[in-house]
Amino acid sequence: MSPAPTQLLWQHRAELTGTSVDLPARRDERPEQGIECWCTRLQDAGVAEQHLDGVIGLMGMLFAPLRQALGYDANTQAIALRRGIGSIDYFDRYMVFGIPDDDLPERTFDTALRQLANGTAGTEADELLLRLRDNTQRITRRIQYKRAADTPLPAAALLKAAAQHYGHLTSAPQGALGLFTADRAMDFLAKDLLTDLAEPDRPSILKTMAETPDGAVLAARTLQRVTARKAPDSPDPTQAATTPDWIGEARSLVSHEIARHLAASARRLIDELTELQITLIWAWRHTESEVCRTWINQSFDQGWDPLALLAVLLPPDRAPFPVIDSGTLHSLDALIGLDALHGRLGPLLDAPAADPDNPQDEHPARILQALREHRGNPPVSG
Repeated sequence: MSPAPTQLLWQHRAELTGTSVDLPARRDERPEQGIECWCTRLQDAGVAEQHLDGVIGLMGMLFAPLRQALGYDANTQAIALRRGIGSIDYFDRYMVFGIPDDDLPERTFDTALRQLANGTAGTEADELLLRLRDNTQRITRRIQYKRAADTPLPAAALLKAAAQHYGHLTSAPQGALGLFTADRAMDFLAKDLLTDLAEPDRPSILKTMAETPDGAVLAARTLQRVTARKAPDSPDPTQAATTPDWIGEARSLVSHEIARHLAASARRLIDELTELQITLIWAWRHTESEVCRTWINQSFDQGWDPLALLAVLLPPDRAPFPVIDSGTLHSLDALIGLDALHGRLGPLLDAPAADPDNPQDEHPARILQALREHRGNPPVSG
């Protein structure tokens, strides 16, 4: 039995809202082939041939991918801002004629934002923060819709809440190949919210975010995203780059919090480091890298094995990607210092390669071989 028109829309909701994962064959498809496919689907669903053009035209007004296939410009953000059926965040409401169980009504959402802005407790704010943890991608998108519409947002309160929940997000990955994870959605939102704050207010908010280990990771990543500089097309050598005062202050404050969280780590064996502690070490390079380098090298002096640390910092499952590329080399330079690392590993780097048939030595051996290949090459910023 062919699906009814409404069932047809539901069946192809990901394609209609632009959230499907296209196979290579589909990506190579001409736009008119997509329209022909929809004509066939609609005919099978019972739409008379004389009505096909009208139905396809109407669908093109509602759904951006079809509008693009018809040869028109399509603004997916505008669809979301008007809460149209073509948005993945509002599609369910039209199809079930109500609010899905995993979403919040617009009035509740707005009330929650006001409560957060005023610092007042409320069930709406509690519900919003719960959904921020458990339905992160949808809630962050809806906050971004508000932001795009110039709706005033409680940026500081949202950043603090994001830091509290970071590391405890339960929302499943979405998007192509599951690459759009909950923490990535939170990263993007935090960057935008921080830029909405006045510069003098940013350091104190970042410090508050960093008061928990998970929050410190988010604070460091957010600071790095906001302050990352793109190389100018035609740099003027007569004008020295200046760093705004708030950036130096923020880096110092977040670095201090990370050092506090890692204070006991140097007394532990490297293989006892938790995943969060390893992530914190990586995040530290985004703040005061010289402080991080000093701490790590002091830990080496007190007994840490440099190669063992590299083995836990660099995941062994990067294949087919190299265990160390130019970006990783740049990060290791910020984290440890390549000269210091080469000096400590000198005898191992100069020794013959380990037996590749020994699985226990395989990953450290690959790290050493990668360092040998890159030795003498300056790190390139990723």
